[in-house]
Amino acid sequence: MPRLLAREPAGNANVRRQRHSPGGQSAGNQPKHSETTSRPNWREMLEIVYMLGGVFLGTVIWLWILRRYDRIEPESIRHLVQVGVVGGLVSITAAALLNEIARMWIGLDANIFEDAANVSIVRLLMFCVAVGLTEEICKAVAAVRVTRRLGNLDEPVDAMVYAMTVALGFASFENIFYAMRFGNEVLLARFLWPVPAHMAYAALWGYGLARARFVHPERSRAAVMAPSVLAAAAFHAAANFLLFLQETVTAAISLMALAALAILAHIRLRKLVAESPFLQPGECVECRFINAPHALVCSACEAELESTEIFVTCPCGRSRVPSRLGTCPACGDVMQDAAVNTIPLT
Repeated sequence: MPRLLAREPAGNANVRRQRHSPGGQSAGNQPKHSETTSRPNWREMLEIVYMLGGVFLGTVIWLWILRRYDRIEPESIRHLVQVGVVGGLVSITAAALLNEIARMWIGLDANIFEDAANVSIVRLLMFCVAVGLTEEICKAVAAVRVTRRLGNLDEPVDAMVYAMTVALGFASFENIFYAMRFGNEVLLARFLWPVPAHMAYAALWGYGLARARFVHPERSRAAVMAPSVLAAAAFHAAANFLLFLQETVTAAISLMALAALAILAHIRLRKLVAESPFLQPGECVECRFINAPHALVCSACEAELESTEIFVTCPCGRSRVPSRLGTCPACGDVMQDAAVNTIPLT
């Protein structure tokens, strides 16, 4: 809690203020009107400024890295900030409440973070599973709801970008809580580990959101996203459990799993960028040069052209259309090269 500057002892103040009144009485015998003013604790204020500045800087850096993937029809900064702030705040508020209910139901002490070594493995595992489920479900629900009102989800990659932005907002608010509880010293470590971890978990169900929006829009989003949300919750719970064990080996395993998820997120982001409906047939994602409709390599930059499964080029080469439509509006032919069923579930 913020510390207040100690006030000056009343006795010392009275000694300095003693004056003899005209009637021979000292000021000490007269009614005292001590005027004490509280001064702000500048050190505490600076710590708060450093905390908010550190959280803001870390958030901006990760948002800049994430937005670089959205290169065809980039989302506006305003949309990303709105989705990140609102989605992050709503999801962390709901998750914090549900996590507290789960902690009390399992019978754990409020100091679980400090006393994890004294908790039974079974109860610790139950708590980690509960946290993984509640946090990933809350983030996913918030992302779906908030993007409908504040986002502009018009490309498959936008689904992952918005999902990871909500997770970034969640992690940023969480960082404020941890800095207030454990000090600003934890911010750098959290910037390098838990923040990308939250984003990597969200990348799993963000890919599921892309499938729900662009591959199976006729189906319930909850049903389409459920496998990927459960996968994210499982990774989240496992990572928390390994870290709670406070062993070097388990921490290394958790870090390697995070690295694998980050690589998977990178691959899927690049894959979904190539699925943009705003690309022309044969257009290169890297340099935007328009090649032959079914070229495999860009003739300008020699980059390999990604094969697509959501928005595909018709054999006629005149248009890119959603493969789920089955028919090219330009030539009327059936889209034989559509392969929606090959898209992974998670």
